[in-house]
Amino acid sequence: MNKFLVSLIISIISVIGLQAQQDPLYNLYGFNQVMINPAYAGLYKDVTLNLITRKQWVGIDGSPLTNFLSGTSSIDKRFGVGGMIITDQLGINLTTEIQAAFSFKLINKDGRVLALGVQGGYINYRYDYSKLNLEYVDDEDLDFSRTSFSKPNVGAGIFYKTDRLYFGVSAPRILNVEVNDGVTTSTRYQRHFYVSGGFIINNTFKSLARLRPSFLWRVMPEGNQALDLSLHASILETLWVGATYRNLSGVGIDGALQVSQRFRVGYAFELPTNSLISQNYGTHEISLMIEFSPLGSQQKVFRYF
Repeated sequence: MNKFLVSLIISIISVIGLQAQQDPLYNLYGFNQVMINPAYAGLYKDVTLNLITRKQWVGIDGSPLTNFLSGTSSIDKRFGVGGMIITDQLGINLTTEIQAAFSFKLINKDGRVLALGVQGGYINYRYDYSKLNLEYVDDEDLDFSRTSFSKPNVGAGIFYKTDRLYFGVSAPRILNVEVNDGVTTSTRYQRHFYVSGGFIINNTFKSLARLRPSFLWRVMPEGNQALDLSLHASILETLWVGATYRNLSGVGIDGALQVSQRFRVGYAFELPTNSLISQNYGTHEISLMIEFSPLGSQQKVFRYF
């Protein structure tokens, strides 16, 4: 096992045993922010199913693999519901999350919507210590007897949008997760706060394309934070292309194709700009989205965000 893999495993153990785990990262959240804000559930008058698969740092053993499946729907003009299943594999740690979301829309006029949302569910944390190749197994920071535990969590958010801009604030998992192994209490998860926003620039390139600058700011209480700055272009309301600069440590490009009125497929590629760039083949993310309107009160609309 080379020095780089040893360092990676040590880092993973530190994250699991000593520090708070972080939320999974995504690139293709621009059209489905329910993953970070429950107020987004049912924001549009249709039913949306979304599957996202993300493999980070391809070529590095134990690098993160995240799968996200969501379903959201509007109910009448005032309410929205949603559900999410998320699996996040990082080294020896597998996190499985099931959440249900509910939103209430306070304003729904002339394309303006102000939505309040809450969510709740369970998160299961599982550790497979057989994947570790340790020279010494008497590390007091490792508790091999505790391989799985589940904890409840709740979240809340607010989301405002018009036909041309949006702004959201949320904490999708409010409760810190602490575990006592009989010797010490460690924090396995610490809440994240999200602030997002963006707007559409009209009449760009004689209406052939519209630009959408946007940002996502993620903050943790102890001071860790990340900032995504993105610029996307919608070409003939069929093809989206864009780029994201993440936290001064990574740059990504992505695209989404509206294959039909109800089916959209997206792909994102990201490279770190730090020392990891020579150690992996980048981060790859695929998104499949289906939108339909089974209820008479629902309708399919084009999404800018």
